Amino acid sequence: PVSARGGRIDLWTYEENKVRQSTFKGAGDLATPELARIKPDDPNHVAKFEYSLLAPNQWAGVAMEIHGLPDADGKPQPEDVSSYKYLSLQVYATGIRILKLETRTDASGKDTRSVYPQYTFEAKPGLNTYRVPLTGFTQPSWADIRVDPKDVYKKLTSIALVGFCDVCNYPQQGVIVVDNVVFEK
Repeated sequence: PVSARGGRIDLWTYEENKVRQSTFKGAGDLATPELARIKPDDPNHVAKFEYSLLAPNQWAGVAMEIHGLPDADGKPQPEDVSSYKYLSLQVYATGIRILKLETRTDASGKDTRSVYPQYTFEAKPGLNTYRVPLTGFTQPSWADIRVDPKDVYKKLTSIALVGFCDVCNYPQQGVIVVDNVVFEK
């Protein structure tokens, strides 16, 4: 699977305790989501993956990262989305109810130490559309180096949808489905 303009889509995990690693199952042995259909006769495809977060872990997560543009010479290509007001997407999630979106840049020239502006939301039952204001993205209070989200939007290389738990006291597993990720004016 790729974005509408040919950017790659990756799955990746993180966890505090490497003995209890987070896992995902996407498209075969690849670190990409599976393309699936909601209805057999509908030509529309959604991105789908299964995940498992093990406990105990102080923090753990699984992410689907979408690059808007294809890489050039092995490097993510930035684009300016600062004129947009919303990020809209459809999400279906089982297991974890709280998800976060991250706006990411590998081209801003700022050291964010992987703490990008984020927006956390609750996934309601079913496939729902979420319209997120770009003004709602902020860095967590514990981030060492502060960066203005507007600087990230000027050189955005990807967005990530993250299923996570902070203080994971019991295992979490489920499915996340994503469709129609677009920036809106």
